[in-house]
Amino acid sequence: MLTKKCVLLFSGKGSNIENLINNQASLNGKLKYVAAFTNNSNAKGIDICSDNDIEVTISDQEELNFNLKKFLSKHKPDLIILAGYMKILPDDIVDKYAGKIINIHPSLLPKYPGLNTYEKVLKNNDLFHGATIHYVDTTLDGGPVILQGKFKIRKKLSIKELEYLTHKVEHKIYPIVVKWIADDLVTVENNIIQFNDKDIHSPITYIVDDLNI
Repeated sequence: MLTKKCVLLFSGKGSNIENLINNQASLNGKLKYVAAFTNNSNAKGIDICSDNDIEVTISDQEELNFNLKKFLSKHKPDLIILAGYMKILPDDIVDKYAGKIINIHPSLLPKYPGLNTYEKVLKNNDLFHGATIHYVDTTLDGGPVILQGKFKIRKKLSIKELEYLTHKVEHKIYPIVVKWIADDLVTVENNIIQFNDKDIHSPITYIVDDLNI
């Protein structure tokens, strides 16, 4: 059995990274987190990676994309996980690693790409919210959707509460997708998700109904 090599890209707290690391036993040795990269020397995710013996490369902003290319060339990853990486990847990196980069976004894409998703959800009185895991292409928060975690919004929810609930959903669904990839259940061909060798034309949805503040 060949173990897939995975690298983690992050910019901040690293809660998704910590959650993925804590769930790595479910991967049964099929995928290993070999290294991490961040653009923020103050990111809490650095300590999380260090505590788990994962090498972290910290880049300055001026040479960010050059350093990222060097990092990826060094590790030759089978999977690149964006876990709160708050920078847009340059097109040449996306093209080179097409089908190997996944991202998590705090909305039910294609609704609300970009920033300030929670404010938009509450302003529009949406009935549902959630998080989306997708393969990365050269469009903003675009690319084929693998899995969405969805929950019903209670009345009079604050932005802080909505963010908290969305993070709980992220922590449920990201390990699921990583395990699918580790088990060779999910791939992407011609911008179409394949699950267990069958084309998936609508996002797989995980309904989450056990959330609480």
